[in-house]
Amino acid sequence: MDCEFKALEIWHASRGGTQICWSLGANTYFAGRYWFFVDYGQPATDTWVTLNEQPIEDDCCYFDDCQRNWADLIDAYYRIRLVLPDEPNCPVYKSMPTRANGQLSRRNWLVARDIIRREHLQQQKVIGGTKGFLLKRKKFGRACPVCLDWDTKEVRNSDCAICYGTGFVGGYYPAIEFWITTEANWNRKIVSGQPPSGTSSNIKKAGRCVLYPVIDTRDVWVRADNDERYIFDGYTVIAEIASVPLIVQARINLAPATDIVYSVPLIPTSSSSSMSSQSSGEVQCGVDSGLESSYEDW
Repeated sequence: MDCEFKALEIWHASRGGTQICWSLGANTYFAGRYWFFVDYGQPATDTWVTLNEQPIEDDCCYFDDCQRNWADLIDAYYRIRLVLPDEPNCPVYKSMPTRANGQLSRRNWLVARDIIRREHLQQQKVIGGTKGFLLKRKKFGRACPVCLDWDTKEVRNSDCAICYGTGFVGGYYPAIEFWITTEANWNRKIVSGQPPSGTSSNIKKAGRCVLYPVIDTRDVWVRADNDERYIFDGYTVIAEIASVPLIVQARINLAPATDIVYSVPLIPTSSSSSMSSQSSGEVQCGVDSGLESSYEDW
């Protein structure tokens, strides 16, 4: 089966470091585990350095905390390698290399970094944003063995305890700290539905946030103070630079108390699975396999 990587998303943090996010095509399905490795290098010289010694098994983002000079970022690239340790011969798939500077000029990069820094300052110190956690919905990974129809790939049980209605084992990626400044005016409508939903308070809010990482519809935002869980219903870009969105006005809907998203743990119990596989020596296939490549195999 072919594996299609979508374009990598490169984000530079306001205090240094870079976040790399990736995604696979919707028709990519493998039965076993997915191991991801982040490479940094120069494709012209075919020299790559693997940034993570441990395989990234249940996540779609990696934070490179190394503060690099701008002159180094111009000629450098990131790429992602997918290693399938449970498949015969341990196959390796590589993404297209993406510029480490995020396609922004030095001036625009500095302006964007300052915009994000000021927004975070207003959220956490001045205006008083609301601290929460972002649960990104899985769009690829191990297919749910319980509720996913293997012919149509449709989810047959939206309350599945294995995939939480997403069709992929685990349902959501590990929680990421995410601040939102909610507007004072919000809509509330009392809805009386059929059992088991019962009577619910349909609350819709608009919130200003940094598009870092990128949010998608049906992602979940969890308030840190009361564990209320909101589902993203889209957003409007209100600040961008060189066609790169920075600040957005997001629309979020409060999930009913009976929604399966309240069962998603903020701290996954399987977070140490990749560590145990590293200590057992299984990861040796993943770290080295596929690192050497030719210029044509992008």
